[in-house]
Amino acid sequence: MQIWNGTRAERGRGPLELAGMSLASLSLILALVAQSGGAQSYEAARALDEWRWGVLSYNDGKLGKALLAFERAISLNPTDPSMREWLGKSYWRSGMERAALDQWNQLVNENQASIVLQSKTEQLSHRMSGNQEVLNDDWVPLTSFHGLEGGVRFFKLPLVARSGGDGSGSLFVTSYAGGDLLKIDANGSLVERFTGGLEGFDRPFDVLPISDNRLIVSEFNSDRISVLSLTGYNRGSRIATWGESGNDRGQFLGPQYMALSQDKKFVYIGDWGNRRVSKWSLNGQHILSLGSGSDFAGFEGPSGIACVGERVYAADSRKGTVEAFDSSGNYLGVLVNQGLSAPAGLSIYKGDLLIADMNRILRVNLLTGEMVEEANLGAGEHRITSVIPDDNGNLVICNFNEDRITLLTPLSTLYGGLEVILNRVRGDAYPELVVDLTVRDSLGQPISGLKAPNFRVFDGRTSVGIPELDWTSSEDDSVSIVAVTDLSGTKSDVGIMLEGVEDLTRVLLEGDAFSLVGAGHEAVLHEIEPGGPSFSDLVGAAIGTGSVPWDEYLRLAAAQLIPERRSKAIIAFVNRPPEMNAFDRHGLYETARLMANNGIVFYPVYRSSSESSSELNYIAAQTGGHASLIFQAEGSGSLVGELRSAGAGRYTITWITRNPSEYGRRYLPVSVEVTYIKKSGRDESGTFAPLS
Repeated sequence: MQIWNGTRAERGRGPLELAGMSLASLSLILALVAQSGGAQSYEAARALDEWRWGVLSYNDGKLGKALLAFERAISLNPTDPSMREWLGKSYWRSGMERAALDQWNQLVNENQASIVLQSKTEQLSHRMSGNQEVLNDDWVPLTSFHGLEGGVRFFKLPLVARSGGDGSGSLFVTSYAGGDLLKIDANGSLVERFTGGLEGFDRPFDVLPISDNRLIVSEFNSDRISVLSLTGYNRGSRIATWGESGNDRGQFLGPQYMALSQDKKFVYIGDWGNRRVSKWSLNGQHILSLGSGSDFAGFEGPSGIACVGERVYAADSRKGTVEAFDSSGNYLGVLVNQGLSAPAGLSIYKGDLLIADMNRILRVNLLTGEMVEEANLGAGEHRITSVIPDDNGNLVICNFNEDRITLLTPLSTLYGGLEVILNRVRGDAYPELVVDLTVRDSLGQPISGLKAPNFRVFDGRTSVGIPELDWTSSEDDSVSIVAVTDLSGTKSDVGIMLEGVEDLTRVLLEGDAFSLVGAGHEAVLHEIEPGGPSFSDLVGAAIGTGSVPWDEYLRLAAAQLIPERRSKAIIAFVNRPPEMNAFDRHGLYETARLMANNGIVFYPVYRSSSESSSELNYIAAQTGGHASLIFQAEGSGSLVGELRSAGAGRYTITWITRNPSEYGRRYLPVSVEVTYIKKSGRDESGTFAPLS
């Protein structure tokens, strides 16, 4: 296996070694032995040195070195519970969950596991058993916001609450009767209020984030679409308008609901007074109206709109239907023609269509057309005008009649709490500690938009309080990507794979990191700057019908990404399906969990649908990715945009520890507790200060 640009740290501990120990380690051992004396103390000191090296390697993302160090430590001191717990942590993070569970179960059975470790062990055992109860079919309120709280008016008659579209967990809300637009953060706090400038908004109905840091707002009474800037001195100001009053092409009589096309290049706008749905470009050019010139009978009361692929779905609140069209406006037929009272807002959730219908939320399988009730607010004068998934796995509903916004969450995540993972703890600048962590719910949904007060930190068991929030993934849209290119087949086949790789690089931005692994006879890792040399000069020759050991190449790619804290993905360009022995070295399950446990999303990109692989698709499902085709209309570069806009739920926090380091010889335990509205979770880890 050949790795380009390998660092000295990756090749070993350094040239100054004696019997496998660095001089610093030897000095540490001699100091420890001198304190207590005896051969037994020497073995214990050696074990402590190996444990220290393992902890530091783990926190640097060098999992192979960490495993070796912990295994050596336990061979010298097999009863130490801390060393055994850390060995389990390294197994878990390396994707070897069965080995991790064995270590942790032993500690639990010996009453040597903390409450945090007991909980983690129980959750892992439950997931691996395959007997998880499916509770997430039931939606329960997580929190709600009333327009009037404590005598303060926040909004009045909300119509649409929509995700900010930047992975920050924030929401934009149209206050129909209040005449303004609100931005609310993930904790439910009011962040900004946009009033529309001197003209103001005249009955703002829907709001939609679009490209170039802009918002578009449909103003029902003004018969126009207002474009707002979200940058610079123009932030919140109206910089353009689309349309005017009338019934001609490009005119409105009461614009309402809007939806972006799948490729985010066009917007569909419902026009209540003109009884139509029109397609517009994002620079304000009218393109067409749905159903024109076809056998479509027309809308009576156009309402919610949603787009999936090349299809556009539009509800009719008066007819009680949902109609289907293609992106060219051709009528495809009715999707739902019974069971609806007055359908309003539409949205897409996990590939299905959600419909707001008075006091109910209905869910439609777009493949079968089957419709079921997803949630119900019960008796009362409810009128749900929109239901839209947020960045944190909740459904945000606007109850117009109740003047209320409610977040519904899956029942299982409320009881399961938060999964907090301390990815890296650094004590290089002791007494300052720096912790990189991930927060997600019990279903694996990242939690974005948390602030410093959501965190509480501990030096072991001693509470330190609220840390400083140094970095968050929702405010950093840079990405780290490793492309794995299948070199099986002819040079022409490999050339096609490289076209997909080139497509990726065209959308990379300054600050992104990109590497390439050629999956041929040897695994070669190339670190490439955007705008660097062509890949045809870097990737080795095609290997014909040779076998590709996919688990080896995917683990190499993952090793490159593990230390990264920003959004990261492996994108594999597949020329032909993996052979039966493609995962014999490290295992399919273990490869998938290595990526999942380190926050790496996997996207297989196939030459054609006939080359699809159940093994690679399984890894994608385990990591939150999906399969696509190299020649799809939007190109493989769209995966970069998807990764960039998705929430990762990662944070960096810092604080000053009160624990003494004993010149780098004492373990510094840390614990972090995270609270998000009614959900909470905790994790433990630690590090060492530099030797001195």
